[in-house]
Amino acid sequence: MEKISRNQVKEWFKNNQFLMHYQLINELSTLLPNRKTGTHYATLHRLKKEGLIRNVRRGLYEAGSKREFEPAVSKELSGLFKKLRKRFPYLEDLCVWDSRWLNEFTVQQALSSMVIIETERGTEDSVFEYIKASYSRVFIDPTPKEIDNYILGCEKCFVVRSLVTEAPVTSFDNVAIPRLEKILVDLVCEKDLFVSFQGEELRNIYHRALTDYDVSLSTLRRYARRRGRLEEIDKLKVTQGEGI
Repeated sequence: MEKISRNQVKEWFKNNQFLMHYQLINELSTLLPNRKTGTHYATLHRLKKEGLIRNVRRGLYEAGSKREFEPAVSKELSGLFKKLRKRFPYLEDLCVWDSRWLNEFTVQQALSSMVIIETERGTEDSVFEYIKASYSRVFIDPTPKEIDNYILGCEKCFVVRSLVTEAPVTSFDNVAIPRLEKILVDLVCEKDLFVSFQGEELRNIYHRALTDYDVSLSTLRRYARRRGRLEEIDKLKVTQGEGI
């Protein structure tokens, strides 16, 4: 597969800040005339993953300089997700993630791991009991007291919570994980659960995430509004200069 350079992408956008999806396909067809259209779609997806282009909104792109968030999904986390899928095949909404993913954004590096399992409302108890049979330190919607007494400082624990409907979730390595936008908003919404990532660390996380990764501010703000925290997100200045 031919490598598309950043300079080539810049040339496409030389006279236009934005290009439509079909215009990028036309550019690829001109550059690689012997390739099938399906191959061009795959190439666009790769360019997006590499941060060379980014979605402004559906079907509209601009030249990008940031990467997509692709955290390291451990074998244990992947295995847990697949076991849950097998045990609860009817679950449409389910995602998992590990708090250690935040280490790349923080100054203080957490040695502990909090695995978050979010599932459809009404299925939390069943999922909790299933995980509890295989792991120790499993909690369901822990109270501030439980967090303080049992979770903080714990080397590894598992937290089962209900997944907010229409939450931004994606798939990576065949595992459903929250998008970075969701994680950023949840850190603000769940201050007790994510107490280690508040204050200056929260500002560090937002700064690094928005600097290094292709964060959709429209997705971020839409989810924040759904969770009733849009004002707090705006106070972190994540939408400064954005007309969204």
